[in-house]
Amino acid sequence: VHSSFDKELARFFWQARDGRPKYHMVKWADICLPKDRGGLGIPASRRMNVALMLRWVWRILRGD
Repeated sequence: VHSSFDKELARFFWQARDGRPKYHMVKWADICLPKDRGGLGIPASRRMNVALMLRWVWRILRGD
């Protein structure tokens, strides 16, 4: 699921207006880096999913 979501997100960035694919000048992993490290700050779906699941675990453990 994560790879297909990232694939669609990448296609959004690397596709011309007429639907033709553009050249990939930067790796997807580099785009997902924080802005202060040279990326665009787009969160990777797998990392974001893990972070959200851990947040739920933390809330359950705290009794919220």
